Amino acid sequence: MHFPDSPRYAAVELGSDSFRLHVARVEGGEIHLEASLAERVALAASFEDDGSLCEVAMRRAVACLREFARILDLWRPQAVRVVATVALRMARNASVFLPAAEGALRRPIELIAGDEAGRLVCMGVASTLPHSDAPRLVLDIGSATTELVLGQGDVIERIESFPVGALRQSLSFFPGGSIDAAGFDAAVRSGRSRFAETALARRCPNQAWGACGTVRALAEIAQEDGLSDGPLDRDCLLALRGRFLEAGHVARIRLAWSAAARAPHLAGGLALLLALMEEYGIETVLAAQAGLRVGAIWELHRRTATLTPPPGLRAPDKTVRHTVSR
Repeated sequence: MHFPDSPRYAAVELGSDSFRLHVARVEGGEIHLEASLAERVALAASFEDDGSLCEVAMRRAVACLREFARILDLWRPQAVRVVATVALRMARNASVFLPAAEGALRRPIELIAGDEAGRLVCMGVASTLPHSDAPRLVLDIGSATTELVLGQGDVIERIESFPVGALRQSLSFFPGGSIDAAGFDAAVRSGRSRFAETALARRCPNQAWGACGTVRALAEIAQEDGLSDGPLDRDCLLALRGRFLEAGHVARIRLAWSAAARAPHLAGGLALLLALMEEYGIETVLAAQAGLRVGAIWELHRRTATLTPPPGLRAPDKTVRHTVSR
């Protein structure tokens, strides 16, 4: 059923690697994604030695936001939320870049910390799953940070944010793009040391949901190669590690699997995912098809729609349905 008067919302995420835009309607308790755009701007990879964003990256980002503004003008959403994550929090010249970015997008940009990013990610994932009172762990391996969110039912119990991501791990342990066993094992050990000694270590369920490009790309490659029919377990990830080592270079990985081209730092992300599973005793990880932007859209709907879902992490019986993608 179509509801012509249903509200339309938009969420823009200024990530460390890519800028992304979702435009969606909420109809009959479901999100219908009408437009989805993504452009790699590589902010986190563009820092100068003094911690400033380079001029080329800033121009690239501003041009992307001008295009996003044009798309938003065409769709005319009722409400828009624009959030920026760790790269812009860290940039020494963020106070120079942000006014230019807001001018290009013609909308305010909100700098959010890791706990708010984790909350929105968890809200987005929960909206795609049946209601359950069982503990639920959501993980998000980004370019510059990793967030873990533990919830139970409609309550978020704990959010942990770690200053390590797929980009940093790739640059540190796979210099020049070369991948070997020693570097990979060191990347996993380093990841485990980053994730150690948190309260989550003794409370994690055996299964987690991965709300990030790393997990989605790895799940797609595993299915393509006949290693898994969906869930990622440690044996499956070790088999993927072996394939990456055979490839020997990130460029050959991107050529071998189309999904890897959408996750440019996949080797570093795989090492961090293995580290998380080993450190927290996670047995399987499932790819979630929603994350921060879907969570932001649900929250906009809750705040502005006439009929709003009840307070809490999610509303019952919500799904994400992709209808049109541009």
